[in-house]
Amino acid sequence: MDLSRAELRFELSDPRGLGANARVTANGQPLRLQPGDGSRGGHGFFAWVDANVLPAHPLAVEFAFDLRGNQSLSLAPQAGDTRWTVHSSWASPSFAGDFLPGVHQEGRPGFEASYRIGNLALGRSLVSIGDSGPQSNQSQPIATQTAQISLIQPVDPYSQVNRATKYGFLFIGFTFLALLLFDVIGGVRISAVEYLLMGAALVLFFVLLLAFAEVIGFTAAYILASTAVAGLNTAYSAAILASWQRAGFIGALLAGLYAVLYVLLSLEAYSLLIGALLLFTALAGLMYVTRRIDWGARRDAVAAG
Repeated sequence: MDLSRAELRFELSDPRGLGANARVTANGQPLRLQPGDGSRGGHGFFAWVDANVLPAHPLAVEFAFDLRGNQSLSLAPQAGDTRWTVHSSWASPSFAGDFLPGVHQEGRPGFEASYRIGNLALGRSLVSIGDSGPQSNQSQPIATQTAQISLIQPVDPYSQVNRATKYGFLFIGFTFLALLLFDVIGGVRISAVEYLLMGAALVLFFVLLLAFAEVIGFTAAYILASTAVAGLNTAYSAAILASWQRAGFIGALLAGLYAVLYVLLSLEAYSLLIGALLLFTALAGLMYVTRRIDWGARRDAVAAG
């Protein structure tokens, strides 16, 4: 074996994401990188390196390069002591694979993760005279162990719209309840058709939200759809309640509900807990407001009329 012509190989499953200025040094000396022969299929790059120093001391290899991608990044360590630091502008990583980072920081404008993986954790020899992997001459090849970072999208417009529909009963329920209170307390007769039309407008909000979100983004779509539906129901309630003051209450109720829903949709954690607490608070407030209403007397009066 000519150890002065050893190959230092870097495998890339998809070399199209590799940046233009990849840098690799061995014991402080920059190496000239060659395309191909990275591993099975020839994807990646390699460099000639003098391995005669290995009997005396370890070969310290440092590499730095940029990668572009939109799904995940994996590292298959092969060294005696692998130290891998990843910087990215993506704000929401998911760490998986066989090894997890020792230190990681997440947030805006991105994340940083640091790994340190020793060869004893890999369970394989440091040096081989053939190719590794399933095509090697080993009778029982060792499965590749990786450290993986996935770039996830925790909240996208479609998932936000899907989550928003699950809170649709809030808008219909509270709006109908407000109309019922005007009917019971204020004596304003509201027909079933008027309930149905206002409910249809509330349901239409989710259709408008999805349609606009595909064109102008979720935030702008939410503002536009909620303003349109709240304005429509406010104007219609002014006609059926015969009072703009009462309609203003309906409009304020819808505006508050849409504001609360937007906050819940923007949260990545504790959204269910906060939503449950808000529902409990709203129900407690409603029970307090209606605690003195004699519902039986109202039914008797309606039946007599």
